[in-house]
Amino acid sequence: MGSGAVPRLRIGPVGPRLALGIMVVTAVLAATAVAARHQRGVVAIGWTEAPWQIPLDNWGRGKAWVSRTADGAEMRLFARTKTGFCNCFSGIANDDEIDRVGDVDLHGEDFAPVAPGTTASVGELSGRKRLFRTSGGWTGGRYVLSIVAASDCKAVVATIVSSEPVPPEAEAAAIALLSAEPFRRWAEDQ
Repeated sequence: MGSGAVPRLRIGPVGPRLALGIMVVTAVLAATAVAARHQRGVVAIGWTEAPWQIPLDNWGRGKAWVSRTADGAEMRLFARTKTGFCNCFSGIANDDEIDRVGDVDLHGEDFAPVAPGTTASVGELSGRKRLFRTSGGWTGGRYVLSIVAASDCKAVVATIVSSEPVPPEAEAAAIALLSAEPFRRWAEDQ
């Protein structure tokens, strides 16, 4: 080799262990890239207080918030308390209770559950949640997630209303908002 010449590296045949190692590293790098791309698409949901836009009934006004999903669809969160309307002994223990106590009927004339309800909690209150699909009238089709939690004959009744399916991060952000001190203080005074 003359001066300034770059030595050549000789690579022989790749052994099975090295080939397996290269495949594992490549798979890990690809999975990491996919996970990073997915994480960039996740948008934290922030709720902004809004006016109560539901006609008054026996339970009065509650609190309302608005937010947007990552793709720009508007969601609304409504929450209020109902005293003496839930089962004072077992709270919201089954789908019949959530169907009876929830405010789904305020968000569409015709509504049907999408699936059976599941357990949920709002702060220290235990209850259930259930997703509904509504249609009819001026509202068009909507998804309504009803979350009802109760203790000692007093229930917190919350609904998330959206034209698109309610993303899990919106539900988590709503429960965090309803579990926080400002809403809990407001609910206790109702």
